[in-house]
Order: sequence, then structure tokens, then C-alpha cells
Amino acid sequence: MSLEYFKRRQDKLKAKIAKENMDGMLVTNLIHIRYLCGFTGSSATLLVMPEELIFITDGRYVFQSENEVKGARIIIDSISHFEVIRNEKILKNGSKIAFDGNNVTHQNFQTITQVLSEVNLHSITGTIEAMAMAKDEKELEAIKTAVEITDRAFAEVFPMVRIGVEEKAIANKLSFLYRQYGDSDSDAFAAIVGTGLNSAKPHHKPTDRKIGPGELLVIDSGAKFAGYHADMTRSFATKGCSDEQKSIYNIVLEAQTKSIEGIKAGALCKDIDSIARDHITKSGYGKYFDHGLGHSLGLEIHENPRFSKVSKDTLEVNYVMTVEPGIYVKEVGGVRIEDDVIVKESGAEILNKTSKELQIIS
Repeated sequence: MSLEYFKRRQDKLKAKIAKENMDGMLVTNLIHIRYLCGFTGSSATLLVMPEELIFITDGRYVFQSENEVKGARIIIDSISHFEVIRNEKILKNGSKIAFDGNNVTHQNFQTITQVLSEVNLHSITGTIEAMAMAKDEKELEAIKTAVEITDRAFAEVFPMVRIGVEEKAIANKLSFLYRQYGDSDSDAFAAIVGTGLNSAKPHHKPTDRKIGPGELLVIDSGAKFAGYHADMTRSFATKGCSDEQKSIYNIVLEAQTKSIEGIKAGALCKDIDSIARDHITKSGYGKYFDHGLGHSLGLEIHENPRFSKVSKDTLEVNYVMTVEPGIYVKEVGGVRIEDDVIVKESGAEILNKTSKELQIIS
């Protein structure tokens, strides 16, 4: 992407820093650095100041930084990035420098204060995250492509989802396809595949357990494209399933449908969560839905805002949100249904095309 593309973000952050009466901001979160200047490597620090940005990395990334970093002066050195800032006398004594307290550990803070002892450090939180909530057109295109890859891979895998197949086999096949069609370095996250009692574990890690008859099955996975994530969950029942298992499925689907219908710019996140939660509670399964309704996604799989009972956020145009109600009953199994949606002025655009009709597999 072009220099102008990243410069818009950089200028927006500079304005926010100035509003806080800061002389600059130290950015150490690699996702935030990618968002601000395009670098995708595993070691970097970015110093954002009114007149320039300084990007610091080591010798492993000489050519990568030259190709990727936009709008920043690049410094390559093998010593601590904070020592580089001190040795190069980049900051004046007494400078007020912001850092994101959510992304700096206590140990790193101690290191920074020791090395940059003449600088006044001030913690500000959520500034870059807030900038990243509303997605621009290029980001939306990347997320849409990630969702398309997710749908495509799922369609290819579904014929193997049968009684007798191991959870791991399904997860591994999805991961292979996501890496083939999307970002080659990884899929969006480690796939969740849980059958039988394992389906009642929201974050179950796939095992060699085989799909059995009369069970519920949950598959939660997603592709990544150009660094942007997709996240989709589909649930199934197997031949011999009970009426209660079918009923749970329908309750979750209805809860998801109702909550998506409530999504639009200006809606409160906690109110959208309540739509799904109230429906599940009225159906008698309220205590079995014990996580938030969803979250935003982008360069990270979990971003703000979030649909939850305690959220104070309001939806805005071009937020990309997951909607994923679930019911998890230990003795019966679990159901979760999840789509990625774009918030519009008067509604929501559902990105996923994979069917949500209950399918009984054999």
C-alpha cells in the first residue's frame, strides 16, 4: 500500500498525540506498527513525533523494512531499540512521550524508564485501537477476501465431516487450505473442532476423538488474508441426535438472527448482546450462554469493540463484528453459530455464505 495510505493514519495519530499535549508516542505493539507503517516482521519499535517517524529494527530486517516501511526514517541496529533512541539523542531532555500501557509490561516499562531516564513517560491506552475500529475500504476488501477463503475451505472440508472422522483431521485440513488460499504463514487462529461432550467446551482444542452418532459438533475457524482475519463457526448434529439437541440448535440460530437484525450504526453493543441473551434466557438456557455475543476483528482476531453485557461502546459504520451466540450443556453438547458482519448506517451486511440450516451428518 502507498505512502499516502499510511500517512493518513500517521497524521491522525500525530493529531491525537498533540491533543494529549505529548511530544511523541513510543509504539511497541507489532500489530500497531504494522497498522501505522506496514512492517510485518517480528521485532521493531516505532517512535511517532510531530516532525517525523523513526522506525527501529535489527539486521534481520534490512531489506524487509526497506520494502515495507512507509513514512518513517529507518534505523538498523543490534542493540536495544530504547538504547538507540538514547544514543542517537532523538528525544530532548524532559520530552513528554506517550506509550500504550495496555501493551507495555511492567518489566519493559522499567527498562524504558532506566534507558530513557531523561524523558517523561505517560501512559495512554486505546488510542491506536480506537483508530482501527472503523475499517477503510482496503481493510474491508481484505476481510471480505478472508471470509471468502473461509467459506471456500469449509465447502471443501465438509464432505469429510462424517461419523468416524477425528477432530484433528478436520482441523488440520482447514488449516492447510487456509494457508494455501490465504496468508501462507498461518491461519487466523487454531481451529476449534469439538464433537460430543467436547462441543460444550467453547475453546476446545481438537483431539483424536472421533465424531460419533447422536452428537453435536462445533467447528470454529477462519482464514487470514493480507494480515486481516475471518472467524466463522458452524454447528451440526449427527444421525441419532435428540430433539433437545435440535431444539438447542434452533434457539441459537434464532438468537443470532434476531441480534444481527438489531445491528446498525448508533446501536449500543450491550443492547445487541441483550437481544441474543434474552432470547436464549427465555428459551430456558440462559445459564448455558456464558460468553459475550461477539467482538470486532481486523489485523487481530479479537479487537474492540465487543458485544457484551458490560460494554459501553456504540456501533459505527464500517465496524466489522462477529455475532456468535452459543449454548453449552455438559451432558448434551454445545452449539455455536457465528458470522462476520459489517455495520452499516441502517443495518448489517453478513459476509459469510456458508449455510446455517441444521444439517444432520452420518
